[in-house]
Amino acid sequence: MESTVDVRGMQCPTPVTMVANAVSKAKVGSTLTILTDDFICFMMIQRILKILNVEIRETVQIDDKNYRIIVAKNREIT
Repeated sequence: MESTVDVRGMQCPTPVTMVANAVSKAKVGSTLTILTDDFICFMMIQRILKILNVEIRETVQIDDKNYRIIVAKNREIT
């Protein structure tokens, strides 16, 4: 299952919380695409994903203002 978490236009900590909740609710085997337009959020989201032990498959700056992170949830988060 694939889903997108679009937090563009938001400032931290709200996007970090939204991403953590989405990852927690996602089923094992799911892929999530996270979109943000804030560099600090881009970095903070990556940090929370590492803490949650989620596989980060891609981190990329799409253009001047937009960033994308693709992750896979390979196991339950405890």
